[in-house]
Amino acid sequence: MGLIRYVAALAACTVITVAGNHALAQWKPEKAIEIIAPSGPGGTTDRTARVVAKILIQHKLVDVPVNVVNKPGGSGTIGLNYLNQHPGDGHFMIVATTGSISNHILGLIPYNHTAFSPLAMLFEEYLGVNVLAESPIKNGKDLVDRLKKAPDSASFGISTSLGGGNHTTLITCLRAGGVDIKRLKAAVFPGGAAATTALLGGHVDVINTGLGNMVAHLRNGKLRTIAISSPKRMWGDFASIPTWREQGVPADASSWRGLMGPRGMTTQQTAYWDKVLSAMAATDDWKKEMEENFWVNGYVNAQAAKKRLDEEYVEYQTVLTEVGLAKTK
Repeated sequence: MGLIRYVAALAACTVITVAGNHALAQWKPEKAIEIIAPSGPGGTTDRTARVVAKILIQHKLVDVPVNVVNKPGGSGTIGLNYLNQHPGDGHFMIVATTGSISNHILGLIPYNHTAFSPLAMLFEEYLGVNVLAESPIKNGKDLVDRLKKAPDSASFGISTSLGGGNHTTLITCLRAGGVDIKRLKAAVFPGGAAATTALLGGHVDVINTGLGNMVAHLRNGKLRTIAISSPKRMWGDFASIPTWREQGVPADASSWRGLMGPRGMTTQQTAYWDKVLSAMAATDDWKKEMEENFWVNGYVNAQAAKKRLDEEYVEYQTVLTEVGLAKTK
């Protein structure tokens, strides 16, 4: 009887263990998902969160509600602090930007990407360098040649901070062109709209911003885009604009968007989001959003996203150290 009871108990434990492992492998959300936009409404970061939420719901890729929560302020610190209040909880994620890397190097936030759980890279947003229609700066090569002779001979409008995506994309390309980026003259504006207004008013000579911000100005002939930071030409209104590489500058750079979860997420939670987000990136609705916003679909899963973040941290630290902005080693 003792042996029979032992075998029965062992069988029961085996069933429980198998069931437990199956439950772990099949993790899925049990309550509403929160996608944190570390910015106010409007702009690419907020738009990204809302596009992801919309497609997850419309295509029934998740079985629970999906809410977008705006947490602006503190160079992204407020949003990251909020995410850190939910360790190991796969129901929370934040829209990651280049600021997720650069702001730590700049000493603006206490966290770098290693304090979170990378979930995906979503897309690349390539930026365009823009001047007034009547500007004597005719193309990207013209700008680089001028700056190599006198780095402070043109003023740049930057949003929303030195070391942010617009700034790092610009200096990465100019540095590759042989410009002394430490001597550039830059004015910081609270957003892309304010920087564009400054350019239109003649208060700065050049701005570097997302392509979607420029379409109307290109069409009305007030501004010209002279170089784009993409590895190959874009489409639509920008099909005729050469890349930096086409103009002799061996660089491309993007202000990407991705998703990160809180620290301590399990492999089962990450695997769930790998499956769901890859399905989202394959939908026609996602591809349409890429086209309309001049975003380049660059979806990669959690493992590849971590590798990309690790590599870019080193690259950003090099560039930001060179211009004297880095505060971390």
